[in-house]
Amino acid sequence: MTLIEMLIVLVIIGIAAGGVALGIGTATRAPSVETEARRLALRLQAAADDAMLGDRIIAFTTQEHGYGFAAVKRDGSMVPLSDALAPHTLPSGIVVTIDTAPPVILGVDGGGKPLSATIENGEQRWIVRYDGVTATASKVAVQ
Repeated sequence: MTLIEMLIVLVIIGIAAGGVALGIGTATRAPSVETEARRLALRLQAAADDAMLGDRIIAFTTQEHGYGFAAVKRDGSMVPLSDALAPHTLPSGIVVTIDTAPPVILGVDGGGKPLSATIENGEQRWIVRYDGVTATASKVAVQ
């Protein structure tokens, strides 16, 4: 076996090992209710900060399988935001319900409307509370 053949075999083994390692990582990181609740709390906080710092009105909206944020224009129409506040689709089996009718307005002066969002999958339940300024996520006992 020549040196070139040996190097080719080592490259093939390295690529295969890398593929297996990447596959194992994604298999162990299944989406969880906790992850989704913390994500929602962070995104609500970011949207509230964006509304205050950007001097604009942002609305929190929900859909059947997810949620998102939209900028409210002067005429009342809403334009979906992109990047970190783009619409988010929840993983299969996880649902979010909020205690107020959407859209929920996040005010420019920190006077956003408070809300509670429950994220659950039947086995786990987390609640995200937004008080108009800050958002927090906490676990709730399922009965």
